[in-house]
Amino acid sequence: MICQAMRAVGLGLLILSLLGVWGTSQTTPITIVAIDAGHGGDDTGGIGIDNLLEKDIVLKIAHLVALEAVSLPSIKITLTRHEDRYLSPKERIQNAQGAQLCISLHLDFSYDPWMHGITILMPTKASQATQALAEALRHSILATTKGLSWKTKTAHLWLRRLNIPAVQINLGFITNPEEARKLNQLPYQKRLAHAILQGIDDFLRSQF
Repeated sequence: MICQAMRAVGLGLLILSLLGVWGTSQTTPITIVAIDAGHGGDDTGGIGIDNLLEKDIVLKIAHLVALEAVSLPSIKITLTRHEDRYLSPKERIQNAQGAQLCISLHLDFSYDPWMHGITILMPTKASQATQALAEALRHSILATTKGLSWKTKTAHLWLRRLNIPAVQINLGFITNPEEARKLNQLPYQKRLAHAILQGIDDFLRSQF
């Protein structure tokens, strides 16, 4: 009798499991984000204090974003370039295919060594989603770096050819002595990477 009861309970649990009533598991939605490290190869981008190269700094930060995102089940990072080589806008767009968001990383350059701060650029005629992504990133980076963040601006960017929310972040002036020093330090690069991921997460949460 006891054995029959246990078999009955086991059969019941099996049926409930098959019907999805018992032990239902929910799959976490995954958002694919393309991180584009600007310049590369012969295109060095800006050359700053102590011959720092924009292409090298942004590639390091892109890799750090991808590395930190491994611990986030809801965000998957894909890089448009993994190494020091030049990519045309067409190639960058191709490498960003399949992503739901795209963020291009750059640094600013000025002949005025006192110019400093972080700028978020959006393509012209940006969608509301792109504007929301830009603001989420600006607030997150500002909160993390405690630095100056210029207002979000629009510019004629190749990102406009993507049919997804896409922005460019200029992470500081490579020609400013203080910012160049920080941009070349791993702890600060990690802080920027963390702030970018936090901004992405804040944006995604605001959309649902």
